Amino acid sequence: MLGGASFICYWLLMSIALNPKLQIVYSVKGATYGGPLVWPSRWFHLATLPALTRMWLFMFLVIALTLMWLAAIYVVRKDSSRGTALIIGGAFLLFALLFVFGPTFQSKDVFSYIFHGRAMSVYHSNPYLLIPHARTGDVFYPLIGWKFNASVYGPVYNFISYAITKVAGNSVAANVLGFKMLAFLSYAACLPLVYWLTKRVTPGKENMALAITAWCPILVMHVLGAGHNDPVMVAFLLAGFLLYRKGYLLTGIAFVVLGAMVKITGALALAPMLVMYVRDRRGAPLKRAAAAGGVVVGLSMLVYLPFLSSLKIFGTTLHMTKLYSTSSIPNMFSDWYRRILVGGGMGSVRAGLIANSRVHILFTLLLVAIAIVLLTRVKDYRSMVACSAGLFLAWFLTSSWLLPWYLFMGLAFAAILGWSRITALIVGLAAIFILFRIPQPPGGAISGTGPVYFFSIPFLLIFIGWASLSGVEWLQRRRAAAESPAPAGVVEEA
Repeated sequence: MLGGASFICYWLLMSIALNPKLQIVYSVKGATYGGPLVWPSRWFHLATLPALTRMWLFMFLVIALTLMWLAAIYVVRKDSSRGTALIIGGAFLLFALLFVFGPTFQSKDVFSYIFHGRAMSVYHSNPYLLIPHARTGDVFYPLIGWKFNASVYGPVYNFISYAITKVAGNSVAANVLGFKMLAFLSYAACLPLVYWLTKRVTPGKENMALAITAWCPILVMHVLGAGHNDPVMVAFLLAGFLLYRKGYLLTGIAFVVLGAMVKITGALALAPMLVMYVRDRRGAPLKRAAAAGGVVVGLSMLVYLPFLSSLKIFGTTLHMTKLYSTSSIPNMFSDWYRRILVGGGMGSVRAGLIANSRVHILFTLLLVAIAIVLLTRVKDYRSMVACSAGLFLAWFLTSSWLLPWYLFMGLAFAAILGWSRITALIVGLAAIFILFRIPQPPGGAISGTGPVYFFSIPFLLIFIGWASLSGVEWLQRRRAAAESPAPAGVVEEA
């Protein structure tokens, strides 16, 4: 029932989104949309609704989808039957039909992916150096959002982009469908991996893990609808963790490195695995560190080698690390700090630069401190998975650049843990972020150039809550350790 109701909501949502005036989707040149996608719009005359009514209807649908997602997680929390797993997987396939074969949903990133591939397949250039603005005559140039940015993704994804664009040629529709199918197949591949890993880490919670990852509205709409590359990265990471669990330790590390070579955030899963591998008692730590380091450095150099003309290839990536999105906690703090500096008589531009720089350093140091604490807790396989989820949560809450589809990695790893504190917090982040880019009437603004407090303040509260609970737990452990009786034969000094 929940799956069927969710499908109807997604169907209505896509039918509303096809209205070009709303700018929710971006039309694909040479493609037309009709048939079942537009039936709800015709039946209920959705195109004629006033702008304010459309906004409230859109909000109602995404909130309803989120509530049904949470209800599904609750319903299957103790259900480990294969029949339920098939229902969850079957509903996911139905959701995918609506978004994979529709226009790109709320993001133009797929057109940047296409250009990075075409930089290699068409222009025989380095995707880390060639920017779209240097090829204004390209058929994709008018569709690209980041016209002055070269590739910020890992070489593995650039190779995949090359293959898709080589096959699709100059057809806009074929290229977009190729990248959407890649996102769908990668997403679909993640689901059995999550299932198998959960069976080994938290037996009995496999279907809950599937519900968390397969039915999350943020992921369904944005990952399937826009063809984002996050599931490609996560598929490599999960495969690496499964291989590691089966005893193929260095092979597992290699797969996680490949995931990080799709998107650099994959390193959040690599660090705990390296700590676990080095701390393993089955060999000398230095030898194990050398072996793991050889795999990481050697494989990274191997895939980067075709592009490594100079260090300039990392220029766009470094530039992106300095940007702030309106939803992030650092952006909110930076805005407050800038206002204080301007109130003290400093020029607005200089105040903004100083505030951004100092806040960025502060939150980077905070992330490093949290990462050190989390990595010291890696002692077994479960704690390795928990550390990966915790590192993602820490990164998400301290990152200056934040978008909802980034949650794919966090939800996948948190789901493997069953219903834990980290799982609840990341699910909460996804539920809050569901109102990202709601279509608004003229003059309305949930998002803009300044901080979006609707997101950043709840994110901050989650951060404070997580830190407070972790602190209380640490104090309780210290108190319990202090109150425990001394071992036999040990005389306590006065």
